Amino acid sequence: MYKLLIPIMALLVTHGFTAQMQEGEFIKQRQELSKLKEELNEFYKLKENEYKKNKNELLSLNNIMQSNLDKIEETKKQNNKILDEIKLTITSKAMTLYGKMKIKTLKNILEKKIKDGEINNVFEILIRLKDKRVLDLLKKFDTKTSTKLMDMLNNYKKEK
Repeated sequence: MYKLLIPIMALLVTHGFTAQMQEGEFIKQRQELSKLKEELNEFYKLKENEYKKNKNELLSLNNIMQSNLDKIEETKKQNNKILDEIKLTITSKAMTLYGKMKIKTLKNILEKKIKDGEINNVFEILIRLKDKRVLDLLKKFDTKTSTKLMDMLNNYKKEK
């Protein structure tokens, strides 16, 4: 009987010890999980703060860039306005000169421009001259040039 009692006692002690060990290990794992959860939460908070900081920096840079872009656009508009005024002044001075030139001299200048392939520039000059001067000039040009310029003038008047 003692032979049977010893293995039964050993079995009970081992079973009780195993149950205690399993319960202790479960608590230990639970504590480790809790610790990991806290570390993970800290990590996420840290990353979220870094993200917010980076986002704010990027927004700030974007605002600075947009402000600089607006300044550049404003400067560009001002420069274009100045250029237009300069072109207008130059054009009006040139037109005054063209208006005061003798027809023969003006014809020679415009013919040279046409030979250089600047017929559009000649057209721009003609539309700014008085009609009588334009007619006198067209009489002096050869037929081919006069016809081409007349067609351009007619198209211009139709579009206008």
